[in-house]
Amino acid sequence: MSSTRSSARLIRLLSSVALLALGTTVLTSCDDHPGPAKAQAREARGTALDGGMQSEAEISFEHAQVGAEYWVSLPQTGNRSAKPLTLLDAEITQVPAGVKVLEYKAVSGNDTEGHAMGVSLTGADAGEIERARDRAGRPVRVKAHRVSDVYYLARVRVTGTVHGNLDDCRFRYRQGSTEYSQDLPCLTRIRLGAPLKLRD
Repeated sequence: MSSTRSSARLIRLLSSVALLALGTTVLTSCDDHPGPAKAQAREARGTALDGGMQSEAEISFEHAQVGAEYWVSLPQTGNRSAKPLTLLDAEITQVPAGVKVLEYKAVSGNDTEGHAMGVSLTGADAGEIERARDRAGRPVRVKAHRVSDVYYLARVRVTGTVHGNLDDCRFRYRQGSTEYSQDLPCLTRIRLGAPLKLRD
């Protein structure tokens, strides 16, 4: 093989390596320093929501049995800002071992005779929640300085000894053209215990 042909092949090989290295550098640079499109895709941290009294309270079930199910409510949110907003969804972010979230539901307090804080599925109030129209996944409009009549609930099942509490609630909402995420305090305590005796 001629030295000219070998030199040409070596130059092409070095060029390919250089381009590959350059491509890796460009990709790394893009990941390290996200552009406007990436920055806009991330939700902003919001401050417009208020969790009301439930953010300062504790819901407690001290006589739970394995297999029992409960509707656990998230705070009924208020809009403390001067502009309207639209609630998009909500979730409990800290779920302890021994408890499993089966589903989320959003209902109007007008359908459940107020804000149901925590309800056993065997309790008398469970039927109201089961029958109430589910608004989860649908936008909920909240006017400025008003409390939403719609609140979110999580249906949970006790699967074993509960290690910890259901804690911290995260809400997503849109205000103007921006989507926000905001965490509100919420606390539900579930513990195994002797079953309650129902009165005749």
